[in-house]
Amino acid sequence: MSIFKDSQELDTVMEQLWTKIRQDPEMSKPLLESKLIVTFHYRHPETKLTIDCSNGEDFHIITGENQVKPIIELFMKADIAHDFWLGKVNVPMALLSGKIVSKGPINKALALLPTVKPAFKLYPSIIKDLNIKTHP
Repeated sequence: MSIFKDSQELDTVMEQLWTKIRQDPEMSKPLLESKLIVTFHYRHPETKLTIDCSNGEDFHIITGENQVKPIIELFMKADIAHDFWLGKVNVPMALLSGKIVSKGPINKALALLPTVKPAFKLYPSIIKDLNIKTHP
């Protein structure tokens, strides 16, 4: 059973999290400077999230299907994303083990991992505020 009851709940969590990331200059500035477009493909529940920093001035958070062409794509179960935002996933190991599958220049995404690390402190409160039940 997944942490998230459905795609809508997962979309809501990720939109709120990425909105907070966008509002924090320490996290958003390096992301904007990267000009990356990253699409996360989630399974169980199925949904898609695209973070578009391509214009370098503001980034867009797009849930669901869209016409934006990503530079990097990451495929994973939603529970892996949940564990990542709790700081429990070693991304290089998850990539090697196939828990996360990537397309595109993953080294550029890995270089930005330290940038989003402060969001690990934001994520638990989002889950709590939305009353999402996590594993005991």
